[in-house]
Amino acid sequence: MMKPMGYANLQEELIEEDDLRKPRGDKPPNSYIVMCDNSLVQRDNELQHASDMSGDSNNSSPIRVDIADLDGEESLNLTTTTLRRCKKQVLRPYWRLLMFIGWRGFGRESVNSGRMRWTILNIVYPVFIVCLLLYTYIYEIVACQWKLDLHKDTQVITTTTPTPVSTESNVTDGVSIDEYQVTPSYALLQNLTTMRKIGPSEPPEACQHIITTYVIPNVLHFLAYIMGIVHFRIQENEQLYAIMEKVFLQATPSYSRSASQQKMIKKLRILMAVGAIWVAVTLVMQGLYEYAFNFPQLLFFRKVGTTVHWVLFSIELLGILVLNSVTLAVIANYVTHCEMVLFYLKGLALRLQEKSTELKAAMKDILFIKQNVSLLNGPVARMTALISVIFAELTIIGIVILILNKNDSVKVWIYRSFFPLVWLFILCAPLYQAARVNSVSNRMKKIALEMRVFGYKNSSQLELDSFILFISQARMKAKLFHVPILPQYLIAILVLGAFILLILFQTSVIGPVNYWF
Repeated sequence: MMKPMGYANLQEELIEEDDLRKPRGDKPPNSYIVMCDNSLVQRDNELQHASDMSGDSNNSSPIRVDIADLDGEESLNLTTTTLRRCKKQVLRPYWRLLMFIGWRGFGRESVNSGRMRWTILNIVYPVFIVCLLLYTYIYEIVACQWKLDLHKDTQVITTTTPTPVSTESNVTDGVSIDEYQVTPSYALLQNLTTMRKIGPSEPPEACQHIITTYVIPNVLHFLAYIMGIVHFRIQENEQLYAIMEKVFLQATPSYSRSASQQKMIKKLRILMAVGAIWVAVTLVMQGLYEYAFNFPQLLFFRKVGTTVHWVLFSIELLGILVLNSVTLAVIANYVTHCEMVLFYLKGLALRLQEKSTELKAAMKDILFIKQNVSLLNGPVARMTALISVIFAELTIIGIVILILNKNDSVKVWIYRSFFPLVWLFILCAPLYQAARVNSVSNRMKKIALEMRVFGYKNSSQLELDSFILFISQARMKAKLFHVPILPQYLIAILVLGAFILLILFQTSVIGPVNYWF
């Protein structure tokens, strides 16, 4: 059996080759050339034989050679290692989220991605997700989800025991129906109309303002989902990894490049963790809603029975998980993209202040930022805007119902207080990130003006004027609803809203008369 060649044998061959190349007095020059050619031919044959042996090593040789980085898993190139860690700890969980909601195909990173099983799964699973979303939209209408009627759901709930009533009896303000003699389909119809009333003085059980409260938000959400399928699955647009590579390569931290990259990974992991916690909180809020209103007893659910009601509710929980995961995917993409642009902008600003870069290189970096902000303001911003409309509506309705609530039940107050905070939190995330991007972008113009006044390296005044003109013409504004989200706008809205609420409370227009403030 031939033994594998080691480094010692290879070193001896190289020494012998060097010795062959040295001139000797007892042989003519032509003989040296012949010996060198023979030696090279012999070494090529040995290398070819070693290559053949390594190619058959899986079948015939017990020796396995592994090529690994030094120090186990760490690479000498810290940027490559950190980028690989970021892909593993940040991007892969995000890709799993996209696969869960049907925006990314299964098996894309597999060698056998073209097999029939992956093809069938990638067709069936998105259809299943779409059906689950449609079921959740319909369930919200049937169950009057979240109790968002300002006139009926803010009053004290009185529990009444249903008694059989003759179908021929008339009620002054409506038609009374015997719920023990109706079918589930007819009960569902009554749930969606104002026909049936519990009594002469009671409001109808049916949901009110269905179009504005449920239909329009669900249509906007479904449009965002379809846009996500086109953007991520059909067009396969994944700009996050591309901009992440560029950002990690230019990292200019306070201490070292590696420290700055680790800080970036930590921020992105926190963002993903907070998003996962938010989705879990929405599920808890759904359970709190059912607990606060004693598992809402509408006619349709009383007719189908408690068991069927629990089954429908369980399916709806799964639908809410998918629905809010779609929301998380949209917001996470926008927020992460903003964070990458911020990281790049701050690094460029630091290099300009330290005068450690050339103007031409800085202009290239600004052009790169402008291109990525344009991508940010594209389909991702449009999807985020659609989702933000839903959040804004739920937040405002939740705050109004909380102020007008007259139900003194503790669990109802807990639910009403919890409801607007959940949606306000996720609404503020993209607005806050966009405002940060625009704030740092405005700071770049201030740095350019300082460079014009105090000079920059050996640059002439004409070059500095050109740099100021270039920055002023480069539009690096993050937008939502095609409107730049500036910090002063957000602060003005918050101050104005708080002032209006204060005046309304002081004049007793809203809230109880004996309210503490």
